[in-house]
Parts: sequence; structure tokens; C-alpha cells
Amino acid sequence: MRRTITKTDHVVERKVRDNLILVPMKTGPARLDALYTLNEAASMLWQEINGETTEAKLVSRLLAEYEVDEATARQDVDRILNELAAIGAVTLKP
Repeated sequence: MRRTITKTDHVVERKVRDNLILVPMKTGPARLDALYTLNEAASMLWQEINGETTEAKLVSRLLAEYEVDEATARQDVDRILNELAAIGAVTLKP
């Protein structure tokens, strides 16, 4: 849980009503004809990522915002980060 998360320049974010949408801008793992809509928790975590953000900080943020136990928060953060990395939206550094 010590990885540092950084947003890439492969996507741009757009707020449409209450939804945060990631739009791919470069070729790579993400499809150029796809849009990625983030749920409430993923949107909150996305907005926390600033290049110095760690997984532990994101887990703490989920724990503060939602009524979940730490193991669930860790699993959720790991899943969300892996999904964001898979579409090229973030890089995960040890």
C-alpha cells in the first residue's frame, strides 16, 4: 500500500452533470472511442490524486467518507487503481 499514484496525460476529465467522465486522448491501453464514467467513490479518489498521493492516503479517504472496514477500503482502492491503470489514466509507482 505504498505505491504512489500519478495521473497521466492519456485522458482528460469532464464533469457532466453529477458524473465524472474520463476521455481517452492518446492511443495506448484505452480505446479512443470509449468514455469511462467514474462512480462516486472512484470520482472522489480521482480528485485526490496529485502525483504525491499514496494508496494509504486513498484508503484513509474512503474510510473517512464511507462506512466500510479497512480491508474493504483497501480492496476497493486497489481495484479502482488497477482499473484506472488498465485504461492508461494513472501510473502506479512503488
